[in-house]
Amino acid sequence: MHLPVHSVWFWLVALAPCLILLGLWTATNNLKVSLKPLARWLWAGYFLLFIPHILVDEINGHRTLRLVIHTGFWTCWVAAIWIKSHSMFATLRAPGAKWYLPWNAVAFTVPASTRILVRDIDSVSPWYIEKLGLYQSTGNSVGESGIATFRFKEDGNPVVLTTRRDPGTGETPILFTRKISKMRDVLAARGVNVGTIERDRQGTRYFEIRDPEGNEIEVVDDH
Repeated sequence: MHLPVHSVWFWLVALAPCLILLGLWTATNNLKVSLKPLARWLWAGYFLLFIPHILVDEINGHRTLRLVIHTGFWTCWVAAIWIKSHSMFATLRAPGAKWYLPWNAVAFTVPASTRILVRDIDSVSPWYIEKLGLYQSTGNSVGESGIATFRFKEDGNPVVLTTRRDPGTGETPILFTRKISKMRDVLAARGVNVGTIERDRQGTRYFEIRDPEGNEIEVVDDH
């Protein structure tokens, strides 16, 4: 069996969705940038190409035009969906794991902004950075003092360590994952003292971890 002979540009256009997704995946794993702003442009391209995508097959000839329109249409759709899905999750890797080895990592979500009451921000912050993989944001909320804001990813919900009690503190932080056993293994490999996996009254599996000051964090099976 022999593939039909086509010029280089044909294969570049035909493989555009795969090449673009590969580029996006590489960028998200090496650069701390948010891809959310790109999604709106991809959706705009998708809707602009929708009518041409429907009508172009009625044009006789112009195979190159048909290929470009169909490829552009599906590329915008696939890339926008991928960014939307990817932006919902953060990734935690075992120590020494490379970003291009996905089986050494686990995905999870932080459902909402979280405030954790601590006594000493400076002493507890390294634990959140080294054990949970958080990184400190460049700035804090306007008018607030005695706080440190962290995120798992550039466009993720913040985890705020604060020394003052307010209505946002006191709630147990929750991380959701679809691979709870893998999440427990990765956290244990990072030196976190993890609890056993248990089930609540609704049958949901979860386990607990605690920071150096004893603040509880729940990791919950998102199934």
